[in-house]
Amino acid sequence: MKVTIKDVAKAAGVSPSTVSRALHDNPRISEEMRKQIKKIAQEMDFHPNQMARSLVSRRSHIIGVVFSGEGGDNLNHSFYPSVLQGLGHVAGARRYHVLLGTGTEGDTTQEAVRQLTDSGYAEGLIVLTAEDVPADDAAGLPVVTLGHPINAENAYYVDNDNIAAGKAATQYLLDRGHRRIALLGYDKQFMVTVDRRKGYQQALEQAGLPFNREDVVSSRYLYNTTDERQLRRLFEGDDRPTGVVCLDDAQAITLCHMLNDMGLTVPGDVSLISFNDTPAGRINNPPLTSINVDPYQLGQKAMELVIKLVKHPETPPTGVIIPFSIMERDSVRTLD
Repeated sequence: MKVTIKDVAKAAGVSPSTVSRALHDNPRISEEMRKQIKKIAQEMDFHPNQMARSLVSRRSHIIGVVFSGEGGDNLNHSFYPSVLQGLGHVAGARRYHVLLGTGTEGDTTQEAVRQLTDSGYAEGLIVLTAEDVPADDAAGLPVVTLGHPINAENAYYVDNDNIAAGKAATQYLLDRGHRRIALLGYDKQFMVTVDRRKGYQQALEQAGLPFNREDVVSSRYLYNTTDERQLRRLFEGDDRPTGVVCLDDAQAITLCHMLNDMGLTVPGDVSLISFNDTPAGRINNPPLTSINVDPYQLGQKAMELVIKLVKHPETPPTGVIIPFSIMERDSVRTLD
C-alpha cells in the first residue's frame, strides 16, 4: 500500500500540515525538525505524486481563494458567486485553476490562509475578506484581498471607493428632499461598512444636518441579523426617518416587511436605497433602488492582480478601485 503524508505524520508524531511544511522547507519549521521528518519520509519510501513534486517550484498554476470558516457560510449570498465567476473567467483564460479554501467553522481568516498555504498547492492567494494577512501565514505567497485592509498602503487589494458609495447613497436621498436619514447594517468588523458609514456621515454634515448615532442601526453584515426592537423604535414616532440607507439588499427587504407590519409603506412613508443590486432586490415589492458594486469585475481584477504578482513579485503595493453605479427603481420617492 502506498505511504501517505498521514502515515509519515503519524510516524513523526506531528500533524500532516507540519510534514507538508517540512518537506517544502517552510521556515516556520525548525531545521532539526525538517531533517527528522525528511529522514522518516525517506525511510518510509514516501513519494509525493507528480502534482506535489511540481509544487516544490510553486509552478502549479493554482490560485487559492480564501474564506474564513465563518465567511464560507456567505457563499449563498449572490455577491460572492458573482465574484467567483469573475475570478474563474480570468483564471480560465490565463490557464490557471482555482482552489477554494473555506477553513472550518470558527476559523479566522489567518487560519484559513495557513491551511491553504500548508497544502502546498497554491502559487498565490486571494482573500475574500479585507483583513491584513501576516507574511508568515502566507509563507511568502503573493496575497490580494477583496476590499482594502487596514494597512492598505502596504497591501495588494481590489475594492470600490466605499466612502464615496456611502456618500452617494445618502446624497441620493438628500437630493430628493429627505432630511432625517437612517443607516442600517453597520458592522465595525467589516471595513466596507465602516467606510460606507463615513460617507453617510460626510453627506449629512455637508448638507448641514446633524449626525445622530441613534439613526445608525448595527447588524451583522451579510448575515442580516439586526436588533429588530431598536429598528422598530426608530420608526414608531412621528419624527421617524423618511429615508434609509441599507448596506445590503437583504436588510432592505427585511425592513420592507417590518415597515409593512407597522402599517408603513415603501416608498410612501419611508424611502430605501441599498447596496449590491441583488436579484432578490430587483423583484422585491417595490423593486429596490440599489448600488451595484460590480462584484464580477471585482473578481476579475483580483485574479488579474494576483497572477501579475506571481509572475512579477517585485510589483509595488497596488490598490485597484472598481466604479459603482446607482440602479434606480421604485423604493425612493421625492418629498414634496
